Amino acid sequence: MRHALLAALLVLPSLSGAAGETREPAEVRDAFTPARAAVTGVVEGATEFLPVSSTGHLILSNALLGVEDSREVEVAGVVDRSGRAVTLKRAADDYLVIIQVGAILAVVAAFWRRFRDPNPRLAIAVLVAFVPAAGLGLALKDLIETHLFSVEVVAAALLAGGLGMLWADKAWPREAPPAHDELDTLTLPQALRIGCFQCLSLVPGTSRSLATLVGGRAAGLSHAAAAEFSFLLGFLTLTAASLYKAWKLGPALVAIYPAGPALLGLATAFVVAYLTAGWLVRHLQRRGFAIFAWYRIALGGGLLLVLAIGRLARG
Repeated sequence: MRHALLAALLVLPSLSGAAGETREPAEVRDAFTPARAAVTGVVEGATEFLPVSSTGHLILSNALLGVEDSREVEVAGVVDRSGRAVTLKRAADDYLVIIQVGAILAVVAAFWRRFRDPNPRLAIAVLVAFVPAAGLGLALKDLIETHLFSVEVVAAALLAGGLGMLWADKAWPREAPPAHDELDTLTLPQALRIGCFQCLSLVPGTSRSLATLVGGRAAGLSHAAAAEFSFLLGFLTLTAASLYKAWKLGPALVAIYPAGPALLGLATAFVVAYLTAGWLVRHLQRRGFAIFAWYRIALGGGLLLVLAIGRLARG
């Protein structure tokens, strides 16, 4: 989790600049070195499936490092599919979404049995759970990006999410999973309930994993089954997000991201996410949400305190 800050240090650190400036595509490609791609892959793999909010950590990293200063610095001659100029900020942000392909493949490998022998009922349940957040996210995309991508929102969401996880552990105590396969008997109302919980993850800092894990427990699944369904739902959600970003970039994709480092980042994300997925299922079944809850409370509360002290010092 703490590696998110380190990763941000290594993603385009030398490419910040003032509005109106431009950078050559070769300069941007050179910034995506193998070392930076590998570290970003570690961060993606380690945080994507943990209920700590990978997006929230990246927003905090950007704020600490001043990456926002590069928002209007364009990559010379590079436009996306709609003809819109690609900025350094977008190049860095979109790469972090595209590298999720590594985590997507990790889900396939970790739960190969589910993909090898697909259960149509479960597939429909995953699709039903996907729809609420997908629809709401598309409808509120501009509003969320304009008003919710801030350190204050992330800090508050981290704190609230931690408290919510502690409450969930008390509301639905850990118990031995039933002998039958819970996901094979998952009903559509249960899936819809999990999908509605996933809508909470649209607030930066909440965490898609947290929302679906708690949603799974609220729907009556054990910790292990909730985690597995979270991974399967994440497979669909991350695939949709990565394909959308790649499609939007269009020809700009190959103009900005060098193939070698990009593939290295994907491979690193795959290995780390695969290991993380297995560990998370075992940990949740033995100990529940507590370690993640207290981490979120400490980080979110600490950030809110720092922000409050800063305002008092300025005013």
